Amino acid sequence: MEKIRLQKILADAGLFSRRKAEEAIEQGRITVNGEIITELGFKADPAKDRITCDRKPVKAEAKTYVMLNKPAGIICTTDDDQNRTTVVDIIKHIGERLFPVGRLDFNTTGILLLTNDGEFAQKMMRPSSDIVKTYHARVRGLVTPRILGKMLSGITVEGIKYRFHKVRIEKSTDKNSALIIELTEGKNRHIKILCQALGHPVSKLMRTGYGPLKLGNLGPGDYRHLNEKEVKSLLRPAIKRRTGRGTRSSA
Repeated sequence: MEKIRLQKILADAGLFSRRKAEEAIEQGRITVNGEIITELGFKADPAKDRITCDRKPVKAEAKTYVMLNKPAGIICTTDDDQNRTTVVDIIKHIGERLFPVGRLDFNTTGILLLTNDGEFAQKMMRPSSDIVKTYHARVRGLVTPRILGKMLSGITVEGIKYRFHKVRIEKSTDKNSALIIELTEGKNRHIKILCQALGHPVSKLMRTGYGPLKLGNLGPGDYRHLNEKEVKSLLRPAIKRRTGRGTRSSA
């Protein structure tokens, strides 16, 4: 087997994302054949070399992909120093070490992917992935056509440009508006920052679509495994861009 970068081996084993694997290497937590490795460019053969992390053997795991309907009040991390419930706590009985792909805010609900496939996670989180995420948002006040235009053309907040790929009003009153928003990129607190800056703070936010995946009847706290066809369909936008088929849209 051809030797591959150590951080990829660790990510493929489900221990870390690629970035966290690099941190573990730099911290001296990884050994190959008894030697501590701190070089990020180091390559190894997972079929022949003895690789450990924190003195425990690194073994390749079967790739697992889960879609969770994240409830409100849950932290999108693998552990929490304040002992709050995390998304990993919800699915811990699966028996595999999974980590969230990206994050949703504490009180944001809806689709969250979890996996032990670091390479898949990195592809999903790249700004250039072109994967459309759909959100249902309730905001305060009546959103006018002029405000919708600003949401699409974008505004700059503290030097960062925010805009929506698509947005439409589902229903509205003088007090609240229900919006359906599509993003093809996801800056931290993207929707909340943009709506707040335009005078319409978000009171409720749910991610209902992730590329071809739909929330459907999945209840809060429930999850299901993705099948091979669904995983391939999530990767398809990146494949089309690499081969020159399809066009890139921007958020």
